[in-house]
Amino acid sequence: MATDREISRLENIFGAMSLALVDKMEKAFADETGLGPSAIAAIVQIGTEPGLTIETLRRLIALSHSATVRLVDQLVTSDLVLRAGGVEGDKRARSLQLTESGRTLFDKSLAARRAVIRRAFKALGPEETEQLGRLAEKLLPALVDLGDDQDVVCRVCDQGVCDQDRCPITVMT
Repeated sequence: MATDREISRLENIFGAMSLALVDKMEKAFADETGLGPSAIAAIVQIGTEPGLTIETLRRLIALSHSATVRLVDQLVTSDLVLRAGGVEGDKRARSLQLTESGRTLFDKSLAARRAVIRRAFKALGPEETEQLGRLAEKLLPALVDLGDDQDVVCRVCDQGVCDQDRCPITVMT
């Protein structure tokens, strides 16, 4: 059984590892794309689910409505995102689509994220990687509140590789 000191040390390591991962991903995003974390999250979300409205995007990337509008305006001006036609139910709302340049940034962003995480995984053997996967799937639901929070934590995930039938956030074990 771990002592209080050993658990406190593990808490430090876990917290530092989490921050290091975020810091490395944000640096990789900036290096690969020149964009900040909110812009990358927007690109990834629009690329994952073309046709999002600003309101849905706002919820997914956890920004205010006005900040999301400004961000989308910047992405449109940079020729990364298009405002398409009206959305069913609200003809004033515009669906968001990636341009060809936006699609390229989408791919670069996911590749940069993958490279950072794979760099960390290289320290583990195959059995340790499987064990980490099982532990992470067990820990993640304890860190995420159901509702908007569950979408926000996946804002830069490669959702195309997720098995939604096994999502540790939405599937209660």
